[in-house]
Amino acid sequence: QAALGIAGKVRALEAKEGCKGKGAAVLSAVMATNLPPAHPLREALTSALAPLVTPLDAASSDEDKKEKPRPLSPEAEVLLSLLVLILVIDAKKKEEGCALADTLYERLSAWNRRTLDPFAERLYFYASWAYECAGKLQDMRSKLLAAHRTACLHHNTACQATTLNLLLRNYLHYRLFDQADKLLTKATFPEQASITQTARFLYYNGRIKALQLEYTEAHRCLQQAQRKAPQSKALGFRLTVHKLGTIVQLLLGEIPERTIFRAVDSRGPMVPYLKLVQAVRLGDLNSFKASMEAYAGAYQADGNYTLVMRLRQNVIRAGLRNISVAYSRIALADVAAKLHLDHPEDMEPIAAKAIRDGVIDAKLDHANATLVSEAPTDVYSTLEPQGAFHKRITFCLNVHNEAVKAMSYPPDAHKGDLPDAESIKERQREEQELAQSLAEEDDDEF
Repeated sequence: QAALGIAGKVRALEAKEGCKGKGAAVLSAVMATNLPPAHPLREALTSALAPLVTPLDAASSDEDKKEKPRPLSPEAEVLLSLLVLILVIDAKKKEEGCALADTLYERLSAWNRRTLDPFAERLYFYASWAYECAGKLQDMRSKLLAAHRTACLHHNTACQATTLNLLLRNYLHYRLFDQADKLLTKATFPEQASITQTARFLYYNGRIKALQLEYTEAHRCLQQAQRKAPQSKALGFRLTVHKLGTIVQLLLGEIPERTIFRAVDSRGPMVPYLKLVQAVRLGDLNSFKASMEAYAGAYQADGNYTLVMRLRQNVIRAGLRNISVAYSRIALADVAAKLHLDHPEDMEPIAAKAIRDGVIDAKLDHANATLVSEAPTDVYSTLEPQGAFHKRITFCLNVHNEAVKAMSYPPDAHKGDLPDAESIKERQREEQELAQSLAEEDDDEF
């Protein structure tokens, strides 16, 4: 209740004429009326807010400071401190944000109250964000590991999910993929976590699996992350998932749907990946190289440059597949020329590997250095349609199971169907009367 009172007072002060947009002055006034001078956090919060409060704002909030400070509950204290930390981070005060985050972390560690768990979750998130903005994210790793261990021991689902995602982000930021994979194998993500944390976990899991060549599992995780992500908000997250999912689908030999690139919000940011899709679909190595040169900065900024480099083999395979369908017999030198290979002498081993992997249905004529295509077979005589139907059925079943798990029921909804005490007494009275009437009928017959 004290935390709700703090939040209500902040909103009331913001609603005053002239206070809109002056978050530092509002928080300074709230802190002056709720934190006594001897409070352990008073000095840290005041020093963090001092550069953000202008003299005019400080003068306008003097009348609020005349009120005598009242003692705060730990929940209200942490809430007020979180608001100050968010304001400092938004003001780009990197070092001040890290120092304040450390102070709040130590203060939170002194308590052992389950009512502080929701506030602790947000504190870990914003503390990690402050360290990331300051370029010192590695210094937060040991604290996150300790917080995750404590959350697991206390069965704190919210903090457990948040700290696990923050640790995965920490490892991926420094390209420590092996350590991130070990963390995934040792840690367990709670099923009761919020849908936003679940979407983040699935995205991190999909990126790690993609970097470890497990494209099928990565595609499954990214698909679930797309479905669980908010559809009306979090545009940046949805674009990040779409970009990685596009590359994973291309690495699997699939072509993404056009709706991803035609949406109004994603039409511009997805242009570099649309060029990749076009190059892979046509098997045009020159177009692929042009896209790499033109959008290399975008791929590196998204952290997908390593995966994009792997698409070169897929481009060659797609071009080789198109050539094998168009020609029944063609010289390997001509194939290398059509594919624009840098080293034509590599054409024979590339074709041999494609034949072995089942990419093309052909054979090599070593004597004449030619590629001989086999007669096309009826796809319905193979197991490919069965595999396609199985994939669709599995997808529908997974969607149904997730929908059933996500169903929520209002508490005590089943009690409305139960009879009350009066109806039970009325029914018992009717049963007794019926029994007496039956007994009297039996006596009359006797």
